[in-house]
Amino acid sequence: MSGTRDVAGRRYAVAVLEIAKNSGELGAWQEAIENLDALTDNPAYVEILQGDGMTDDTFQNIVRRVMPDISSVQINLFRLLRRKNRLSLGPSIQSFFKELLDDEQNVARATVTSAVPLDESQTVEIADKLSTTIGKKIIVETRLDSSIIGGLVIRVGDRLIDASTRGQLGALRTHIARS
Repeated sequence: MSGTRDVAGRRYAVAVLEIAKNSGELGAWQEAIENLDALTDNPAYVEILQGDGMTDDTFQNIVRRVMPDISSVQINLFRLLRRKNRLSLGPSIQSFFKELLDDEQNVARATVTSAVPLDESQTVEIADKLSTTIGKKIIVETRLDSSIIGGLVIRVGDRLIDASTRGQLGALRTHIARS
């Protein structure tokens, strides 16, 4: 997810999801929103794309170079954002759209942190167990953090499962301090 999320970005994402569902083009819209994010993730790009010297034709040519198969409805969204000086919402729109699309497709994303790299079979096993527990398809992103010493720290949405050695040692320290 992007660093900053703006409520206006969520409103655009909700509208885009509705358009995508009604047109049956979720994949094409997902690609368009990812490209919007790529075009607008740097404030300098936004400044150039919204600058006074940028004509609508030049803007459309730039967008078409990034996304040759863009539909007229999709490019009109980009043009609307530019006209309203809202291109800076691109990363926010992408972040919310990804979240809304996951909800629509019954998908949850998990971040699994371990002290050592996990192999493919371990990652699949973790995804399967989480999927059974949560009742959604799980997409796992792995991270390394040697400071957890061993075990795993798993985050799915606002749920945190700390099965790390560091977490267990911390819990033991707290228990001893209370005794």
